[in-house]
Amino acid sequence: MARRPVPADLEDALAQSPAARERFWSLPPEQVDRWVSYVERARFPGARRRRIDEAVRRLGGAPAETVEQRAAVVALPRESAFTWIAGIALLGALAAFLVWLTVFHDKKQHEAAPSAVVVTAKSTVPQVTGIKLESAQFQLKQEKLQVKVVRRTGKKPKGIVLAQSPQANKRVVQGSVVSLVVSKGLPGVKVPKLVGLAAADALQQLQKVGLSATLKQQPAQGKTPGSVIQQTPLAGKRAKKGTPVALVVAKGAAAVAVPDVTGHSQADATHDLQSRGLQVRAVDVASSQPAGTVVAQNPAAQTKVQQGATVRINVAATAPKTTTTTAAPRTTTTPVQQSPSGNDYRGMRLKDAVQKIVQGRQQVVVQYVTSTQPAGVVVANSNAGSRVKLQVSAGAQPQPATSVPDTTGEDQATAQSDLTGAGFKVLTVRWPVSDPSSDGMVVWQTPTSAPAGATIVIYVGAAQ
Repeated sequence: MARRPVPADLEDALAQSPAARERFWSLPPEQVDRWVSYVERARFPGARRRRIDEAVRRLGGAPAETVEQRAAVVALPRESAFTWIAGIALLGALAAFLVWLTVFHDKKQHEAAPSAVVVTAKSTVPQVTGIKLESAQFQLKQEKLQVKVVRRTGKKPKGIVLAQSPQANKRVVQGSVVSLVVSKGLPGVKVPKLVGLAAADALQQLQKVGLSATLKQQPAQGKTPGSVIQQTPLAGKRAKKGTPVALVVAKGAAAVAVPDVTGHSQADATHDLQSRGLQVRAVDVASSQPAGTVVAQNPAAQTKVQQGATVRINVAATAPKTTTTTAAPRTTTTPVQQSPSGNDYRGMRLKDAVQKIVQGRQQVVVQYVTSTQPAGVVVANSNAGSRVKLQVSAGAQPQPATSVPDTTGEDQATAQSDLTGAGFKVLTVRWPVSDPSSDGMVVWQTPTSAPAGATIVIYVGAAQ
């Protein structure tokens, strides 16, 4: 047998008493149907409310100790014969009054007025603010009142009644219109966080929420080219669908070819390199060539690098004078093993070395060491399997090394936030991946421990 649907006004009343609601839903189906039938047999709105109150009172009595006790039958109130007799008598009196009104009333008034009988029965406006529109409409119709809905934006969830007119508990003629102000929810959509994402990923995020974008490139040292460095409106703000979000994207430095400066004087070589936007690091080396002559350079001539990259030049030094000195303890220096490609990255800044290695489709392993070289300068490089190991200066008196948060598997923005929040700098490298699920996710990071303020290199997947 199909269970009777529970009226909304009965369900709302039960929701105000957790004990009654739990008792009601633990009853057998036939008992639930009897309670529903008991409420629906009420012929007038006032009687219906009284029956609902009586049901909640009986069902919300002393709490049952066991499931069997909760499911026990709760006796319904008796509907005495006196109630039926009184109701029939009332209907008879009302019929007699209507007969007198239509037949024996003053003939003059009868001739002057329309023959229709005007019934001015009244109802009490129920309290419907704060509940769903469907439940409010049901309660108002039960009181024989009409409904007018006006929708407005608001902080309440969509579909919740914010206000009503007339107010609750006011007596009005049946058939009167009750105006309801219903929430449409907060206006616009929430702007996502885009700073740190690649421009293409940021556009996808905006399209998902119905927003557009305007892009502006701007040089930004230390930022990954093509990544978003500013956004307007800020993340978390709300905007109408279709609103353009202004994105400022980091512009990459222009690539230049390294000129051939071997055989030139140090001054001429420095001028040629700096005129192309390159940095110069001169190192004196023993050589048979005239002092001040450039005998070697790294990167090699015609190599394409970005503006701002550092070029090392080896300059022939004057042969030292021969002097007799007391023998000093010998210092053994471990030979530096170069990378598989034969490149020497010593003297380069970490960022420049990483960019150079990435062009050869290799990853790096970074290790920070104590050195008299400026912090962030590569002091040695060697082969570490298929990767290139870079020993990077942490300065002469570095801070103690601490563990670096593991961000592998996180998206770029989250990883950058975690690392900077832990006191580190971040160098982002886009790395080709074949798995689309790894697009925009950190697939490798180095090192695992470093002094505070050191740079952490993260490789972010770029699906091919």
